[in-house]
Amino acid sequence: MIQSYPCIEDICQEFFAASADQFPIASASDEFFYFPQVKSEKIDWSCWDTFSESAVNSFASKLAGYEDALEVFRRQNEDTIQQDLETQIDLSLLTRTITTLREQLTEVRTWEIQPTFHLTIVCLGIAEALESEDPSAGVARAETLPAFIHSIRWSLKNIPTLFRDLGLAMLAETKQYIMSLISRLPGLKASLPGLGELEKFLRKAKTKPDFRMPIDLVENIFRNHLNCRLDIPSIQALLDSEIHDMQSDLIKLAASIEKGLAWEAAVETISLPTVPDEGLVAMYHGQVMQLAKHCLSTGILSESTFASCPVQVLPVPSFLSTIRTASSYSVQPHHPPTGGIFYVINADNPAESRKAYQREFKILTAHETYPGHHLLDTARLGLSRPLRRCIERPIFYEGWACFAEKLTQLTGYLHNTQDHILLARRRLWRAVRGKVDLGLQTGTMDFPTALEYLVKTGINKEDAAAVVRKYPLNPGYQLCYTLGFKRFSTLFKTYGQDNLKGFVMHAVSNGEIDFKDLDRILALS
Repeated sequence: MIQSYPCIEDICQEFFAASADQFPIASASDEFFYFPQVKSEKIDWSCWDTFSESAVNSFASKLAGYEDALEVFRRQNEDTIQQDLETQIDLSLLTRTITTLREQLTEVRTWEIQPTFHLTIVCLGIAEALESEDPSAGVARAETLPAFIHSIRWSLKNIPTLFRDLGLAMLAETKQYIMSLISRLPGLKASLPGLGELEKFLRKAKTKPDFRMPIDLVENIFRNHLNCRLDIPSIQALLDSEIHDMQSDLIKLAASIEKGLAWEAAVETISLPTVPDEGLVAMYHGQVMQLAKHCLSTGILSESTFASCPVQVLPVPSFLSTIRTASSYSVQPHHPPTGGIFYVINADNPAESRKAYQREFKILTAHETYPGHHLLDTARLGLSRPLRRCIERPIFYEGWACFAEKLTQLTGYLHNTQDHILLARRRLWRAVRGKVDLGLQTGTMDFPTALEYLVKTGINKEDAAAVVRKYPLNPGYQLCYTLGFKRFSTLFKTYGQDNLKGFVMHAVSNGEIDFKDLDRILALS
């Protein structure tokens, strides 16, 4: 019998509690987009996520029950829902989130084929406990870590060779991470033998050569899980159009500097930034503060948010280097929000400051902090409705950060030809990354072709080789940058050109909802 609930919030709260109970680490993190970002009110630090076959199937049945309950609620309250836009949005958002999580667990089955998935949970679980104010948290997690590591071997099967190799690379880094913490948390030493056994298991495991999923599942991930709402041919056409447009813009911008100058050569004329003696972290922190000052002056950032939700700038932890392909932003799901972290890749390596992409450090900082990820996340986590603040959707999340780069141009922060060249080159690069992701997942592109494609956009060949092997771990994620940017750009042309501040406020203050629903909200504003 299907359980009946008087309101959506009751289903939502029960779903969140169940997710935090069975998957306390995945749910507390922002690493996995298909989990709600929630924590239990009272955390049991001895518990790790449970990914046995029986546990996953049991949880999936529970999710199916929530889907049924939402459909019953829809039928019983049809007339009321038709009159209430906010309830319509909540119902759509919660239904899609629950369905996506169920299908990720039962059909995509990342937990069954990716060793890096489990190793990420290992490292996040340790880090979360060490950051806790509870002095017993680290001890409890360390005591139960060997059992979790042992369980990984029983979860994994049908591992693609690529994923096995990436897992072995991350395993070595995980060992180093744990060993670096033993002086602080001696109990972690007991987990090292288990990691050794896991390494033996992976080296002996029978792997399959192809990582690709059935094409109908790939399209479902693109269309519904990532919320692209487009079929594969439409995605391909949009990416091709963006690549053509950005190449045309780059040619025109280069010609404005010198007739006949190739855009690739024009990029090379742009100087690398001067890195202070304190290093890249100091350089990026300085840029964060300048962008914050600019956003305060334009009114899209409030003094109270700036003061209560600071941005820390830190090097990327070694344990995340296998899954993090570049600098990135992270935030804990606290309500109200308390701040976020801008992780700078290879920040302690002097050679990193001389890499060509550092020319874009202003744009990268805008993407990750103000007015990008940090501004969006602090607004989302400050919402009163738990449903809206605990759900993150990649096409909205990455699309907004890409549009935030455009905002720096629209508000005059980046204004010269060199800035515009770099902005256009980043848009080209992201569309090419989307093409590579799409090609690898659909089998229309192999790794050598993908590598060549990336290098043509100016990425160092060694970096491109490392990056391209990691894209298949998150199928379709690279599409979200361009597709999300295009959605926000279309909405801005309709609603924001005469009221930029109002557009930003509405875009970030309703949660990461469907674009069609954001369109309806903007139309009423």
